Amino acid sequence: MFTLIDEWSTLMASTTTMRRRLTRLLATTLAALAATLFVTSLTAVPAQAAYGPPQTVDLQLRSYSGGYQYLVGRVVGTVQFDDGNSHYLLSLVLCRQSSYVVPTVRIGVNGAAHQSFSNQDNQRRPESCGGGHGMSGTISGAYAYGGVIQNLTVGIEGIHFDGSTARYVSNGAFYDNPFN
Repeated sequence: MFTLIDEWSTLMASTTTMRRRLTRLLATTLAALAATLFVTSLTAVPAQAAYGPPQTVDLQLRSYSGGYQYLVGRVVGTVQFDDGNSHYLLSLVLCRQSSYVVPTVRIGVNGAAHQSFSNQDNQRRPESCGGGHGMSGTISGAYAYGGVIQNLTVGIEGIHFDGSTARYVSNGAFYDNPFN
């Protein structure tokens, strides 16, 4: 009987030692994790880019036929550049006036094509679109560029059909990034 108690005591002693070691290991791991989370929470969050002043966009497409001028399409709104030189913000209304198809807005960055938009949400916006049937769409959002933005071009293209001839018409403007 003595022998059983001694073996039992020895078995219990090693189990207790193992429990203590596992408890210390778990406590050390949790302390390291807590320290890592604390240090990570102190790390500064990167600052949000600030956008510069809005630059006005107002481009009107015109076509001429038989001595008459036709308003084909229009894009109005603003463009802004971020101070990090890598994003631009568009807030535009694209108007379909007498274009045969929905006009297309093309955005170029540093002289190269970057974005193209041709949308219509069937909302009338006479305050922005002026003449024609006034159907329009919006272009709104921040767009990233993979390098430094020196400048931006906004162009609008449409097709005017006068009953016998389809004429491709376009207009555009250049916008300089004020941050560089």
